Amino acid sequence: MSTITIGSVNCRGLSETVKRIDIFTKYKDLYDITILVDTHSTSEKEKQWLHEWGYVGKFSSYSSKSRGVAILFKNTFEFKIHDETIDLMGNFIIVDITIQDYRITLAAIYGPNNDDPVFFENIKHKISRYSNSSIVVAGDWNVVQDYDMDTLHYRSENNPQSKAKIHEVMHELDLLDIWRQQHPFDNRYSWRGPNHKQSRLDYFMITSDIEAFVVSSDIGISYRSDHSPVLINLKFSSQIRGKGTWKFNNSLLRETEFIEKVKGDIKTVIEEYESDPSIDIETEDKQFNISYQLLWDMIKMKVRGSAISFSSFQKKEGNKKEKDLLYKISLLDEKLLENNLPSVYQEREGMELELKILREKNVKGIITRAKARWQVEGEKGSNYFCNLEKKHYTEKIIPKLILEDETEITDPSSIRNEQKQFYKKLYTSCKPLLLETHRDTFLQHDNPFITKPNEEETVDTGENNEHTYKIHLTIKRFNQNSSS
Repeated sequence: MSTITIGSVNCRGLSETVKRIDIFTKYKDLYDITILVDTHSTSEKEKQWLHEWGYVGKFSSYSSKSRGVAILFKNTFEFKIHDETIDLMGNFIIVDITIQDYRITLAAIYGPNNDDPVFFENIKHKISRYSNSSIVVAGDWNVVQDYDMDTLHYRSENNPQSKAKIHEVMHELDLLDIWRQQHPFDNRYSWRGPNHKQSRLDYFMITSDIEAFVVSSDIGISYRSDHSPVLINLKFSSQIRGKGTWKFNNSLLRETEFIEKVKGDIKTVIEEYESDPSIDIETEDKQFNISYQLLWDMIKMKVRGSAISFSSFQKKEGNKKEKDLLYKISLLDEKLLENNLPSVYQEREGMELELKILREKNVKGIITRAKARWQVEGEKGSNYFCNLEKKHYTEKIIPKLILEDETEITDPSSIRNEQKQFYKKLYTSCKPLLLETHRDTFLQHDNPFITKPNEEETVDTGENNEHTYKIHLTIKRFNQNSSS
């Protein structure tokens, strides 16, 4: 079984290119389905933004200055969108979707700032259009569920009519606040405002029939926004993913330490296979115990191993530093709940700035690996955005296999075993392998594997013998220089 993570965050506008790519990259790493509200997207920019994301996404756009909602899907799980309802005012998206054979209605909303119960009544009717019993609604509601539990430093209760309407909708659609359900006594908030005001405006509502599938729910750490992300983890069936294909990261060529490591690797391989160590390779042709082709393969293998280990070390160090920063920011958030000192706010802003710089370095690394140009100024698109992730993960897996006896298997382990046996049988020779002695006797007069020409067609000349000798020599060289 695998876990599908759905995250929702008010990102406070994504018109600026660097921030948008940073947010896309960050939450693509964290969530399988990302819900973004207050995106400031426009219908003219939707296609470009979708290319930047790299896979399937739905947008509800309004203007480059306000509103906007998006539901973005990662290529890590199987899903099918059957229908969709998109608000032209940039406030909600509702999709009828099947996720790994489980059909649900998924809604992303951006609630109005004013007390507008009609908005939530409209949402109820839109959701009810689909006959799915399972519903997930997430976003920035701009309404708290419980004034005492979900607000801090508020002088009065905001939007009371909207709150009453939401409770009515919850009753009619059998919705529950899953985070509050799992954390009945916690005081945590998803928004921080002026005068040290905080409140829980962002949350998930789900129907009770899928409550058992929610492994956990959480409020994350805010990043480049005054809102914190909220998330739920749903457990569905899984397919185990393979290692994939290794590709060299060209950005390593800018690392002095890596370049020196590669030079050492080349020197090590040469010393291992050289015939005469006394010969200087820079002034004379050096001879080796193996062919040049095999030597080149050995060098590539050595460099590949160094590249993998070096990249892995860099990634671990970067992840550790980011994790430490997030932990320190979470501690500062706890301090802010106890004591609203300006110094704590300044320290938190410094930590978030450091995190931002670290993540923007990762963004540039992604663009470098994509071998494309990125023009920060001018908001211009590039081929990089179109080629981040071209194919869906499910196109690379086999969810079901029908055997020769018409038996169907769906277990991933059984499917992989059948694949292994199929290719093992396919590439197993049905005839005896060619023996070593056959290569030596291939051109001999009594070779049984070739047809002899008639005597009248044969002209025994020195030129013909020389020609035969050249063929024999070429075949021997071919055998020596062939690589695996």
